[in-house]
Amino acid sequence: MNDYHEIVDLQQFAGAVRVLAMAVPVVAVLVGLIAGAARKRLAAGLLKGAAVGLLGPLVYGLWLMYSALIRYDPQTGTVGLHRVSVLLLNVAVFAVVGVLLGLTYSRVFRAASVTDAPPDPTTHAE
Repeated sequence: MNDYHEIVDLQQFAGAVRVLAMAVPVVAVLVGLIAGAARKRLAAGLLKGAAVGLLGPLVYGLWLMYSALIRYDPQTGTVGLHRVSVLLLNVAVFAVVGVLLGLTYSRVFRAASVTDAPPDPTTHAE
């Protein structure tokens, strides 16, 4: 009667993250190319698509690191997050990755949007 089970277990979630890590780059590059072609800025669209697409493998790598750090250790009977050092390492890694992504993406998208800008309307072609 009390047969409870998880709706999504760890293996299913890890499989979904793995599939998304492979699919996101392909889809992002295709969407970037289509959007770039529509705006007549193919290179900028490709750059934006590639930048977004790299998030898939990055998330998968971070997931592998996180799951390795918090795994259950049968020898000691503890879980990784029982140690403060593991928690602080996770906070540090994710904060550094977030800052680096923010800096990188602000440059990529700023550079791409400058190339997407229409010509200056105050100048006249003569």
